[in-house]
Amino acid sequence: MKMRATLLVGALALAGCQSAAERQAAATGEVDVSNASMKDVSGLTKAARAKQAMQPGTWESGTELVSADFGPGPEHDGQMEAAAKIPRHAVKCQKASDLAPVDITMLEKVGGTCTFPHFVQKGGKIDVEIQCTQVNGAKTTLLYKGTMGKDAYDVDVQQNSGVKGQAGYAAVRMRVYGKRLGLCTGKPAA
Repeated sequence: MKMRATLLVGALALAGCQSAAERQAAATGEVDVSNASMKDVSGLTKAARAKQAMQPGTWESGTELVSADFGPGPEHDGQMEAAAKIPRHAVKCQKASDLAPVDITMLEKVGGTCTFPHFVQKGGKIDVEIQCTQVNGAKTTLLYKGTMGKDAYDVDVQQNSGVKGQAGYAAVRMRVYGKRLGLCTGKPAA
């Protein structure tokens, strides 16, 4: 009886650490916030993760380059060639760990301080705007819009940095997509 009481108290304490919005995200798997910080969005997406988890199995997935435009300057040498290598297509067995979402807080390590004018992931749709500012004042906007579910996704991704025509400018648009084809046959790829 004492062990049960200890577990119950621990569970209640843990639940008390979550905000009402995080409890809602955990219950529904949906996130809908505006003018949010990285901390807010990170907590909500982590809470929603279990309900949004993509199903392991054989997945057909790919990335297509829709457009790319880079400003002048040596920092962009080779970027068009690198962008041309973006298109990829694969069919392979994916484990749950292969399909786990990326920790969104990692974005601030490369993008600087990030905020979310809006982050909506519900009803099988995703619509996200992220604005990041580096210490030197350089700004980047990321836009994600499309569909996302446990068995498929198709998302338009846009990244815009700097001012058009100036050094440091980059505008890249891609489509990322995937569809679960069924159970894996054979041994999963390492």
